[in-house]
Amino acid sequence: MLTKGLGTLPNFVDLNPIFQKLGLCTRPQGKRGTCSVFAVVGALEYALALRNGKGIFLSVEFLNWASHKVANRRADGGFFSELWDGFINYGICSESDMLYMQEFNPGLQPSEEILKKATELKVPLDIHWIKEWDVNTGLSDQHFVDIKRILSRQFPVCGGFRWPKAEQWDDQILRMCPPEDVFDGHSIILSGYRDIHTQPGGGVFAIRNSGGKSREGYLSYEYVKTYMNDAVWIG
Repeated sequence: MLTKGLGTLPNFVDLNPIFQKLGLCTRPQGKRGTCSVFAVVGALEYALALRNGKGIFLSVEFLNWASHKVANRRADGGFFSELWDGFINYGICSESDMLYMQEFNPGLQPSEEILKKATELKVPLDIHWIKEWDVNTGLSDQHFVDIKRILSRQFPVCGGFRWPKAEQWDDQILRMCPPEDVFDGHSIILSGYRDIHTQPGGGVFAIRNSGGKSREGYLSYEYVKTYMNDAVWIG
């Protein structure tokens, strides 16, 4: 948790031009339940690219396998904590070494060569929890400020959300809905924000989204405050 009183935050932050400069786009997850894997991999790609000065696509499939290995999980996808444990234990390889599959294969096993390559990318990075997972609460005021502060320091934030059962978008902004119309859940990356007094809650967050038809969009401050289950950043 960060602390209060660390200066005034800018009213606009956009990390998408940095992602673009590093050559990192958001890839689609297809019909698989791997949104959390895509979010963590996206944050890892960004952190590694900042260290190296250029980006490479990392293997969602490998991190999915690694997290299953350490968590003894058989179902597709994983929690942020499991995915991080997978990275700490096994590292991660490039996307070209282990391609993402359209269907989940629970019997998948990386070769010894791929396992060796993955350890070479296991560089010193840390995961930082802004809000630990809780499906019954949204963000506190301090969580909200901390997320904006991390974004202003030019780090993206991975978030797990309660998500609409039937998405509706107005000018790329996800429409707010009541609790009975959301499910748990969906993970995305917050990649910026803009204070707009006419928007619910006073502004919007830019998102990078592996699910659905569009890779980009916006969530109102109200939506994020109400339905964000957990929040982490990697750096």
